[in-house]
Amino acid sequence: MCPGRIKIETVKRLKEKGFIVGIVGAYKKVQRHINNLDFYLSGDPHKPENLRKVQETYKPAFCIYVADLPSDRVAALKNGFSYIKPEDFNIMEDYQM
Repeated sequence: MCPGRIKIETVKRLKEKGFIVGIVGAYKKVQRHINNLDFYLSGDPHKPENLRKVQETYKPAFCIYVADLPSDRVAALKNGFSYIKPEDFNIMEDYQM
């Protein structure tokens, strides 16, 4: 997650709505801004292993991995995640649970 790509407020809102939210990747860039996520795991070269770990730990019905590299897409799809590029990630502002 890169600053400016997905707003910190959006990530916080998802967490407040009860979604399991975490980072597999460059978490040190955002950890100081969002300190209550469910997980912070390193990316390359451990990204595939850590995505698998998320699946095993949380057993989610649906997972989305937001990232921007071709290798991110491969790792996400191999581990049961839907893959979305940051510029395509959008949630409705008025989303109600």
